[in-house]
Amino acid sequence: MRPRNKVLVALAAPACVTAALFACADDPHRRTTADQVNVGGGACEAKAGALPAPDCDNSDKSCAPTPGCTIDEAACGSKSTCLPLADNKGKDVLDFRIRRLNVAAPEALAASFIQTTVVTANIDFNEPRCGELGKGLFTWLMRVDRKNGQLITGGAPPLPGAISSGFCFARFDSNGIPIDPITLKIEESGGKLRTTEKKKVNIPIFLSEALSSAIVLPITDVTVEGVSISDDGNCIGSLNPAALASNCSDDPSACSKWNTSGALGGFITLEEADEVFVKDLNRSLCVVLSRDQADPEGKCPREGGKIKFKGDYCSTDRQAGSCQDAVWMAATFAASAVKVIDGADTEGCRPRATTDAGADAGADAGDTDAGDAATD
Repeated sequence: MRPRNKVLVALAAPACVTAALFACADDPHRRTTADQVNVGGGACEAKAGALPAPDCDNSDKSCAPTPGCTIDEAACGSKSTCLPLADNKGKDVLDFRIRRLNVAAPEALAASFIQTTVVTANIDFNEPRCGELGKGLFTWLMRVDRKNGQLITGGAPPLPGAISSGFCFARFDSNGIPIDPITLKIEESGGKLRTTEKKKVNIPIFLSEALSSAIVLPITDVTVEGVSISDDGNCIGSLNPAALASNCSDDPSACSKWNTSGALGGFITLEEADEVFVKDLNRSLCVVLSRDQADPEGKCPREGGKIKFKGDYCSTDRQAGSCQDAVWMAATFAASAVKVIDGADTEGCRPRATTDAGADAGADAGDTDAGDAATD
């Protein structure tokens, strides 16, 4: 029987958490061999320091269309593309929300139960009319500013009615940890977008609509690669309606609901993870990542003042293995166009007193609500 894998399970349905964590096993289709790494369309793998193929797919690809799931395309966007909730066509600044994040590493977050019950269920909206049966508590925004060659990215608080009124980049402190979007330089070549610099971003995952419920993923040296944006600027990847059952649910092991078309990665230091306390679990993110028992304070056990658990990455030389003081995180993603507002009147999004030059990059001449988008 596996150790308790309690990765952010406070986000899951409380009634099934304990039994499921003991019973779940990793998806056998999730891993692949070394000679298949970065082969498009294959199963997803990401060794420490590397990214998976942007369009990798862990499913059996046994898609059998089932009638019955009706999507209100007037409210939710075209199901033949990616359910875009806004129109980026003809704009220099393209706003997206990640609609599917398929985690390839670390093991603790890539386990099939966690991927489905925690990550996917909280990214998916609570919008049955859109074929979405999730909670909508986990929003990761990306703003591609082609005119200035920038990618602005960060989390967003869960806002009621955001699919029509708009999302805003989160700007607040969570237990002393600053939550702000970052601005990265980008280049586009051969129809692919990639970042050309690396920075740290703190991504909030919320347990409820309250800002105080946020759990922070402190990801350092964030890099984004292999991103393909549709010709109309509205989609990164696409929806696969054939994956939807009659009740709009989906089985990711059989057929992927979203075709991903981008990859991202970075590392999480164990020391920082040990400072992120998951209140509902009474343990730190470090313990979650280690999938081991916590010490009496709910943190990772130490020996000689150092965390005993060894990661697969080193934060000092930026290499796999080595000092083993960090864990590598990598994933693929699909995203669709959304409206992003400046959030000046929204708690958790109000611009801070000091902003950098990247803040002005977010203003889209075609959208007076777009406002400043980033602080570092």
